[in-house]
Amino acid sequence: MDSSFHFNFPGSSTYCIAGYHRKVAQTIRPLRLPFRAFRIALITSSAAIIITICAIASYAASSPPKPAPAPAASNTGFAPDSRTLFAPILCLAPPGPARASRAIAIFDRQLAFQRKLSFHPKIGPSLQHVIDLLPPRQSTLIRAAALYSNSEVPWHDQADGTHQICVAGQPDNADYLYTLVQQWRSPEEPARFSGIFSLKPAADSAPANVSSVTGTLAGELMIDTYGLGELVDLLGDTLREFHGDLKPPWDSAAGKFNHHDRAAMDRFHRQMPHLAAKFDRYFKFNNLLDEFNSPAGPIVLFNVDMEVRQDALKKYPLLYEFYRKLVSAVVAKSDILDAHGNYWMREAFDHGHIHFTIMLRDGLLTPFNGAMQPAGDSVALEEITRGGYRALASGQVTSLAMNFGLANIGFTTDYRRDAGSCTFVNRMNAVPQLVAPPGVHQVMDLVAGDFLRVLATGDGGLNSKLSSRMLPNGVYDFAAGFTAELNYSPTLELLARIGDAIAKEHNDRVRAEERAFGEELFDAFVADYNEARPAILALDSDKGERQVKSK
Repeated sequence: MDSSFHFNFPGSSTYCIAGYHRKVAQTIRPLRLPFRAFRIALITSSAAIIITICAIASYAASSPPKPAPAPAASNTGFAPDSRTLFAPILCLAPPGPARASRAIAIFDRQLAFQRKLSFHPKIGPSLQHVIDLLPPRQSTLIRAAALYSNSEVPWHDQADGTHQICVAGQPDNADYLYTLVQQWRSPEEPARFSGIFSLKPAADSAPANVSSVTGTLAGELMIDTYGLGELVDLLGDTLREFHGDLKPPWDSAAGKFNHHDRAAMDRFHRQMPHLAAKFDRYFKFNNLLDEFNSPAGPIVLFNVDMEVRQDALKKYPLLYEFYRKLVSAVVAKSDILDAHGNYWMREAFDHGHIHFTIMLRDGLLTPFNGAMQPAGDSVALEEITRGGYRALASGQVTSLAMNFGLANIGFTTDYRRDAGSCTFVNRMNAVPQLVAPPGVHQVMDLVAGDFLRVLATGDGGLNSKLSSRMLPNGVYDFAAGFTAELNYSPTLELLARIGDAIAKEHNDRVRAEERAFGEELFDAFVADYNEARPAILALDSDKGERQVKSK
């Protein structure tokens, strides 16, 4: 396969799973400002899409923002209340006659497959034996160098010393079955999966003392529904649905639940009653969105502040207990920023409060500053064909009245899209910083500092790739993988073993309850989707088609 963008697996130069894309010479429309960074946010409805990406497309202007345009007509760019919330699925089918009917057929296939893949995994006996020999997922990276020398693991050895474990997946009635296989082989038909986990000794490691390895975890999945590009288009159209009533009295400050929020919630309950009922049961909304007036027309700050109703989780006792402890101990944040420090997306988990913030103007993503004010041109996601973005994250856990965690977890991402393919390439761009109390911090840095430095800078640094490409027969090939150099740290390994002993007993059962909870929301979504079929089919009229196409 001729590939201009590929993922080489240790031990072979022939594996090429991340797909390829044709070279893109220019964007769809002339850029008024130079591209410096962007982010694509792929937020899809409750487990209905195969891959969810948290990214936002953005311009990072090298010159000051342009003056505001002349006042626009009220509600320009936002979807009318009369349009079904499921209208964006038309983006999954190419334009043309009976587009809604074709989109429904595509989405039906995806939902049936998604249920098996997301909620009903089944592990073959030989693969289960391997899993039992591997450390829990929380410490796989930390213990990778030591794991390389574990002779009990049935590694498939390569000539250069690389150790591999290969996995295949396929539907098995109502389940999705994963089995251990001897070697990597790309999927050859829809709904099939191939995966690989490999460890390769670093160049300076002695055969008898492997102190550092390059770890690779990757997979390839073939589906007959849609690719990442179609998901970007779906998101671009879905964002037009994020509004309240777009009427005065306008908000003067962010965070107040009022008639704008109630209008959005009323529409949600009216058009998606089953899923809305589940949200009412499991979540409390302190705020949903804020709407402001401007010379250019209404601005929507989709500004979610919600909490999980913990008592509602008691039907899942292990998940309830896990989440109850999480609420009191964990704070995590992630921001998407441009070169000027303006935001395209903010998300956080702060002692039980779940926050998510984006800004929309004319139904398009818009950058905003720390005062929640517009800070540049809006972006039409479907028109972006290349660019880059940067993300910054942090997380900490409180234990014994002390905070421990990581900050400055930064990544840069390159994005490319053409008519048949879409690709994200992510690279860690800084060494994460340890968060710990004074005194303890120095000890922690001695324990973990070298591991983090090698993770960020060794062998090119931690990087990952996600892509989809359409094959000549119309089937889509998805591929994802990450690779990083993982240094051996005996102290970290000891700490990981202690943590594993505490966590392992409940891991599988908690994940089973997580899947059951997810499927409960998924079922509600599917029920609403099935009831909305007549409204979706009505979009096959000329008027409906124009509504979906307009941005």
